[in-house]
Amino acid sequence: MSDNAPSGGTQANLTGNRLEQFVQDILEGLGYTYFDKKKFKPAIYLHQPIYSRQYYLGQNIYNTSTFCDFIVYHPQKHPDCLVIETKWQQSGGSVDEKYPFLIINIKTKYPHKTILLLDGGGYKQGAEKWIRSQVRDNFLAVYSMSEFQKWVNKRGL
Repeated sequence: MSDNAPSGGTQANLTGNRLEQFVQDILEGLGYTYFDKKKFKPAIYLHQPIYSRQYYLGQNIYNTSTFCDFIVYHPQKHPDCLVIETKWQQSGGSVDEKYPFLIINIKTKYPHKTILLLDGGGYKQGAEKWIRSQVRDNFLAVYSMSEFQKWVNKRGL
């Protein structure tokens, strides 16, 4: 590794940030307005499409605070809000073991319907298959970036 190459953790953050930027660009392209997480809840009363990032959802299964990547409000499509979680895994590692924690929290602790963007190809095939098999109730869907783009193109967000 060269001295200028990012470390594994730094590289993971950069690629994860790109996936989050992808979602943000889609939201803004669809006319959603960003609100700081502290102003998100009162901004719902404006009855316009809005979103926020790193929004507090409550306590997780370990009784510590949990925050989502995105929360979306749309007066017609998502009047009770929609959570979007993003997970990018480009190379193998222990991340596969973290997915059950996320899924259990989505299914038992998240107060809103949730979709997950999962991409990068670095997770075990079995992990992706298991995650997709967990979709039900308030856990609505798992999408790759291209699947998410197609879903948005078809139905909007």
